[in-house]
Amino acid sequence: MVKHREIVTAHAHEVLRMCGIAFEKTSEIQRQVAGAFMFGVVFAHGMGNKLSPPDVQALAICVLTDALKYSPEQAGAFSSQLVEAMRAGPSDTMNSITHRGIDGHRQLTQRDQARLTENLLGIFAALGDPYAA
Repeated sequence: MVKHREIVTAHAHEVLRMCGIAFEKTSEIQRQVAGAFMFGVVFAHGMGNKLSPPDVQALAICVLTDALKYSPEQAGAFSSQLVEAMRAGPSDTMNSITHRGIDGHRQLTQRDQARLTENLLGIFAALGDPYAA
């Protein structure tokens, strides 16, 4: 699991870098959106590597703490909310954002910076909180 933790944490940092996002300049809403998006990135990594759902959630908690500066308690609670959102279906906003993160994993691994940036920053804008560098 250590190898997977290193990979998904690097993915999270790379998504932020490729999208031109300075974490310290994000709003609370943007951090929550980024967390849900990264959950999708981690989910896609887990599926591609045949990881169990508990392992995927554990990796998501690691990304939330390592890359997005959540406390362990916040990360655990938020990851549980994201798991529930995945069960809720496409009408749930967090579910939709997580699925955009699944797309983001593909965009990241294909080095499609333009689409990845449009994907994540587009969510911020759609929710009325555009990112300003």
